[in-house]
Amino acid sequence: MYAPLFLVGLGLALACSKEPAPRAEEPRAAEAATVHAATPANDGEGAAVRTATASAPLTNRVAESNFELTLSAPGTYEVGKPGNAEIVLVAKDPFKVNDQYPYKFKVKEARGLKLEGTTIGKDRVKLEPKRATLTVPFVPEQSGKQTLSGQFSFSVCTEEKCLIEKRDLSLVIDVK
Repeated sequence: MYAPLFLVGLGLALACSKEPAPRAEEPRAAEAATVHAATPANDGEGAAVRTATASAPLTNRVAESNFELTLSAPGTYEVGKPGNAEIVLVAKDPFKVNDQYPYKFKVKEARGLKLEGTTIGKDRVKLEPKRATLTVPFVPEQSGKQTLSGQFSFSVCTEEKCLIEKRDLSLVIDVK
């Protein structure tokens, strides 16, 4: 008769976290990523969907075990003259760039830069087996340090699985 109550009490005790609740001035760090199951349309194999959290610091470079991402603006820029930023994805062995994925860069901030839209899509991507380069065209509207920020959606695959990823990238562009 007491055995079921004991087991319920034991289960509740083990399920409780012994970690103290975070204080208001020191919020608990969010997990680095969220993983969900997905099924890609091309091969029926399982894929993982992973998104970096919003609390991650803004950066123009992300290096992980399966890929490396870089947002750069090679060249010099002047007000009113068209320029380009580039997002380069390099897949690390045994991964390759997924040529079936609809790559896109969703712009969150482009202060001082005129863009053709808030989403730069797959039509601006050059795909190679281990590398994808997305060109982000812009026209500077004012001189000084201008910020380009957004979320890049991409995918890398092995023969067995595909990873569907999203990462936030940000870059300061110096306009003369």
